[in-house]
Amino acid sequence: AMETAGNEHFDEDTEKKGLGTPATRASMIEKLVSSRYVQRKGKQLIPTEDGINLAAVMPEEIKSPKLTAEWENTLMQMEKGKVSPDIFMKDIEAMVKDLTVKYNILPEEERDRFQTGSRREEIGKCPRCGSPVYEGQKNYYCSSRECDFCLWKESKWLSGMKKKVTPKMAKALLANGRIHVTGLYSQKKDKTFDADLVLDDTGKYVNFKLNFSSGKGGQSNE
Repeated sequence: AMETAGNEHFDEDTEKKGLGTPATRASMIEKLVSSRYVQRKGKQLIPTEDGINLAAVMPEEIKSPKLTAEWENTLMQMEKGKVSPDIFMKDIEAMVKDLTVKYNILPEEERDRFQTGSRREEIGKCPRCGSPVYEGQKNYYCSSRECDFCLWKESKWLSGMKKKVTPKMAKALLANGRIHVTGLYSQKKDKTFDADLVLDDTGKYVNFKLNFSSGKGGQSNE
């Protein structure tokens, strides 16, 4: 289908043969599969729930095969020296700026699509606004777009003690504001020690501090 997609939008004399080359199409498909927007079933490629949701919220301009076909046609014209690369790039820059302004905020009901699609586990409640906190690739973040609270899994300070914030630790920190951590490493003394890791949120920055006054600061990280 991609061989002829978009052809209906061009006159008979338009030099247009399809969307991309077989090589680029193959890499696009692999990217969609690895991103879990598409899954293989035998020889078929089936969109996943997230793939269907993504297609639903994407701007129509980007989804249109006509746009890609036009780009392919323009690239062909550039090869023959009939179109300036600078003009082509300026047109794309203008389109990206326009889309960024037009689709800056995704409506709440559209964002909810991905809460069921990705089946995220709630780590806890945001201490600032009470919204659900979810696990990201590098942090635990507040789901509210108006709130910038997040707990980073790794930091230079924690890495120096050979620790990072695991999901279990994040749950306890959000629930109790602290957690008793064992096996913290002291570079100065070259030995391990135990302490409470206390959440210290300034409202702008999320910091941690150690407390040695109690050995019962919540669940252990072990």
